[in-house]
Amino acid sequence: MKKLLLGLVGLSAALASCGTGVAPDGSGDGRVTQVRTEYRLGASGPFISCDNLNNAVATTQVSVYFSVNGNVQSVGVGLRGNTTSQYDNNYNATVSGNGFTNLGSGSYRLTFNANPVNGLLPQAIVVNPVRGKVKIVNATENPGSFHADLTVNTGTSSYDLSSRLISQGNVLTYVNCTLVSTTNEDV
Repeated sequence: MKKLLLGLVGLSAALASCGTGVAPDGSGDGRVTQVRTEYRLGASGPFISCDNLNNAVATTQVSVYFSVNGNVQSVGVGLRGNTTSQYDNNYNATVSGNGFTNLGSGSYRLTFNANPVNGLLPQAIVVNPVRGKVKIVNATENPGSFHADLTVNTGTSSYDLSSRLISQGNVLTYVNCTLVSTTNEDV
């Protein structure tokens, strides 16, 4: 039994790296499907984050879309930089109840603001279920990117999901962005 549990934990870690995860006790499984922000590089380009928008410090609204089979009691979310192995513990939050939106058929959306001004302070992630509109921007100076890691708590167990290796799971970060237009599309 001990070897089986160790195997399940190892499998869960391997699957999380592909955007999917499985609870060790079998109480759930899931995958991250997409990460969106309120900024888009060009009309059909990737979703990005902006440190500054029109020469003012910008907060970036982020929506993480994920699908699960099984119960979801709470979800832990963390933003992780792709260019360093260090994690910023301030960009972590645990959300339950109305903090994430049930889209039906086992699909969910978790929307929050990631505030670079508060990046050095506790709780730089502020859960905000009211989504903003996507803004089309031009951007310069790309110093890196980030992805979202989730921990889904089923009530009896938990498992990890990551957007790191999915096609729409990494968000490029730009130092300066200039607003071109605002769409009717929600984050």
